[in-house]
Amino acid sequence: MCVLRFPGENDYQLVESWLRPLSPTSALTGDTHEVVTAEAVRELNESGKVRYLMVVTDDGAPVGVVNYRTSGTAGSYVIGGAIGDPEKWNGGAGADALGQLVDFLFHELNAHRVEFSTASYNKHTLAILTKGGFVLEGVLRDYYFMDGMYHDRTVWSILRDEFYEGAAAHADQFPVEDLVPEKDKRQAQEALAKYLASDPPTSLTSFGDRIARVRPY
Repeated sequence: MCVLRFPGENDYQLVESWLRPLSPTSALTGDTHEVVTAEAVRELNESGKVRYLMVVTDDGAPVGVVNYRTSGTAGSYVIGGAIGDPEKWNGGAGADALGQLVDFLFHELNAHRVEFSTASYNKHTLAILTKGGFVLEGVLRDYYFMDGMYHDRTVWSILRDEFYEGAAAHADQFPVEDLVPEKDKRQAQEALAKYLASDPPTSLTSFGDRIARVRPY
């Protein structure tokens, strides 16, 4: 349904427009009063403090953004994201993008724990989290003020073993994509095995010569 890619020059302005104060998207992310600028997003992304990836549909149109950052001990990440156009909120792109991001963190970055937080009034994100293998870890009471009332913030996470369990159960419908195809890995291993079988010169064959060397002075 969509792919994730690194932001281009014009994408940062798109993110700024999606998350501008009082926009529908910022209301759902709980950032109604925050000023998100293109330059700030660019700086965070290029510094590596927060990594942003654009959500792009099959026709090449960017429709949203996801992000991740390290938090706590090694292997722990906090993620976030939003689909910018409200007309596309129920189209499945958000769930697809979140799933791809989680796959990437566990499958490529060796994550152990991935955390996601959302407001208790965000039915779109809650529908994804409650069906996506995440576990509700806590509720921060009266965290957001929206439309004249306080609302809770819900905190969710998924651990590595839970990810593997879900990936195995849904492998046919939602396969985890490899960056390097399995066929290419196998061919590389076969080529290396064939090379080693020819008894070529390697660092191991010359090990004895190296340890027998004496200092020339």
